[in-house]
Amino acid sequence: MNMSVEKASYKTVIKEGNFEVRLYDPVIIAVSQENNLKGTSGFNHLFSYISGRNRESKKIAMTAPVINNLDAEKPTIAFVMPKAYSMEELPQPMPSNIQLQEIPKRYLAAISFSGNINQKIIEKKKHELIEWLKAKQITAIGSIELARYNPPFVPGFIKHNELLVEVNPPVE
Repeated sequence: MNMSVEKASYKTVIKEGNFEVRLYDPVIIAVSQENNLKGTSGFNHLFSYISGRNRESKKIAMTAPVINNLDAEKPTIAFVMPKAYSMEELPQPMPSNIQLQEIPKRYLAAISFSGNINQKIIEKKKHELIEWLKAKQITAIGSIELARYNPPFVPGFIKHNELLVEVNPPVE
């Protein structure tokens, strides 16, 4: 089974240990509401969409990461669409609970960590990321997102995760 998956592309601007500030290229995401961090309802809608349950019955390759918006009143889950597609070329979702969104080029701060996800780990890593940004005098301007790079069946100690937050462009 081929485990190489297209990832959202970026340029690293600052790197310190597990922390980075990155300049991400524009992306298109497919977004759905999610009921919890285990990500069953929204994930299943999105997986159906890329598996061909769309207006053109067209399959779309899986990419990484899978992104959860953690600060939203109603949490969301998003799949990054492959770079080869423009907004016009992507098949329209059939269930109306999926929206396609274009995200412009932006700076994101990241903290990388491994393991299975739970609320306690997320809170700890969120605190570490916020403290690092304060120390660097970098301003967060968005809500915190959880980015997961591995399928659920991958053992926890191998899983690669990140918390991401949009930031003002740092002084390079």
